[in-house]
Amino acid sequence: MDTLAPLDVEALQRGLVGLRLGGRVVYAPEVGSTNTLAGELAQDGAAEGTLVTTDFQTAGRGRVGRIWKERPNQQLALSLILRPGFPPHFLVMASALVVAQGIEAITGAQPDIKWPNDVLLHGRKICGALIEMSDGVAILGIGVNVNGELGDDPELQGRATTLAAALGHPVSREALAVEIVRRLDARYAALQTGGAAAQHDLRDAWRARLVTLGQRVAIRQRETTLHGLAEEVADDGALLLRLDDDQLTTVLWGDVE
Repeated sequence: MDTLAPLDVEALQRGLVGLRLGGRVVYAPEVGSTNTLAGELAQDGAAEGTLVTTDFQTAGRGRVGRIWKERPNQQLALSLILRPGFPPHFLVMASALVVAQGIEAITGAQPDIKWPNDVLLHGRKICGALIEMSDGVAILGIGVNVNGELGDDPELQGRATTLAAALGHPVSREALAVEIVRRLDARYAALQTGGAAAQHDLRDAWRARLVTLGQRVAIRQRETTLHGLAEEVADDGALLLRLDDDQLTTVLWGDVE
C-alpha cells in the first residue's frame, strides 16, 4: 500500500453506491477547508448527502477555534451536507460513534470517545469532528489521522497519534471512509425517521464508549476553566460536572483535559 498516494476517488465512489450520504462526491486535491467548500456548495443548492473530500487542507478547522493540522495524503478529511430534522447535538454523538465503530470494523482496534466527540486510541486523539449550522443546513466535518506518524511534531505527539502509528501498519483511507460513511448513513436515516427511540439508542451507544465519565477533568471554555468530576451525560449529551464546591452543573461545550 502506497501510503502517500492520492485518495482513490473511484474506489470511494464505488463503495458509496446506493447510499443517501455520499451519493455525490466532490474531490479537490487541495482545498482551504472541506467544511468551507461544502458550505459554499450548500448555498448554491447542492443536494443533501453531498460529500466533499481532499488530500490536503490548507486551512482546516477544529472545535473551539483550533486549527486542524494537515498531513498531505495521510489523513481523511470528509465534509457532508446535511439537513437534519432532529436536534444537531445528536450529530455530535453520531459523528464520534460512527468513526469509532468504523475504525473497529476495519482494524479490530477499539477506540474510545472523549466527550463530546473526540475519538481516541490508546489515550491519544485520532479523530475530531466539527459541525457548523446555518439556516437548517449542517456541515459535518470529520478529520481522521490515518497513516504516517507525528514524531516530527512535538506539540501533537503527546496528545495525538495516527492509526498506522498505533497499530503498526498502514490503513486504507478509502476502506475506512466507506465504512464511516455507511455507518453514518444508517444512523442518520434512523434519526430522521425513528424519533425518540433512535435518539436513545444513539445516546446509549455513544455513552458506552465515553472515557470521560468518572474522571476528574478540566474543561476549558475560552477564558474560563471548570474543574470537577465528570459524573454523567444528560439525554441531550450535555456533560454533568460535579464542581469542586460540590455543585452539579451542566456543560454544553468545551475542551476537556
